[in-house]
Amino acid sequence: MIRRLILPLLLGLAAAHAQTAPDANPPSGQEPRPFLSGVRGLFDFDLPSIDPPGTVKLILHPHFGDLIRKDYMRVEGGFRWALNDNFEIRSEGTVYFTHGLGGGNDGYGVGELRLGGKYILRGWPDPDLETSLSLNVEVPVGDPPVDLTDGFNHIAPGFLVQHHASRYPKLTTFAGAGVDLITASSIAGTPARNQPLDDSMNFTAGAIYDLGQFKWTLTATYATTAGLGRSTEHFYYLRPNLLWFVPKKYTFNSKTQWILGMGIRASYGPDGTELSFYNRVRAEITFRQVMAKFRHRKPAPAPAP
Repeated sequence: MIRRLILPLLLGLAAAHAQTAPDANPPSGQEPRPFLSGVRGLFDFDLPSIDPPGTVKLILHPHFGDLIRKDYMRVEGGFRWALNDNFEIRSEGTVYFTHGLGGGNDGYGVGELRLGGKYILRGWPDPDLETSLSLNVEVPVGDPPVDLTDGFNHIAPGFLVQHHASRYPKLTTFAGAGVDLITASSIAGTPARNQPLDDSMNFTAGAIYDLGQFKWTLTATYATTAGLGRSTEHFYYLRPNLLWFVPKKYTFNSKTQWILGMGIRASYGPDGTELSFYNRVRAEITFRQVMAKFRHRKPAPAPAP
């Protein structure tokens, strides 16, 4: 019953609010807050932040480490679309192909699809807070390598509450909760260590320290299958990360925003204690900015007769 109600609710919000596009500029005297989009595998959280209305952002995330660790390479791609000042939808997928540097032949294709949406409640439940309601759906597709997906379909609604410290403008704290409802798919997969293999709920708290081009993040998450799964298991995660938004001067003034990230994932659960190191490369192309430059470019004056 829960799964049948979540998606219609999200689509109803989209229909109700996509027709208008409120002014994205902050009130007079209020400085705009920095926007931090999530980086899959490092910072997987839907903060109450959004691009200006109408912005379409293309995402490209190649896994260069696969050239060493796997016989195939994954490339994640998709887009984020800010329908208005409060609502955003996104669609992403994972493409894989045999790179030829190993001994295997996994072919090529699309191995996973992800759909999601986020709605922002500003000044709720308190004027100093912002809340985001999110829904994410993740499904394996095609015939991917067995270790590309976990083999489950995921439906994950959740919320996050964010607070900007007025005395410490570089510091942002947040906390929230969510539910991960899973069903086994027909595609074989390999779950990660200390990953819930049944319906679960999770609680997260974290902080972001914004130094401009560099952003430090720290998140702590507790997940449990108690009350939702067939058995009761508990999971604990701690993730410190560093994100570097590469300055334009290092990318030949390209319109593409490159993000380099590295982090540590410490987990404890039924599979024991695990400590892993992650690094990510991500490219974001914001089409609203590109089109705005063309629209405002003045034509060259006609030569004098």
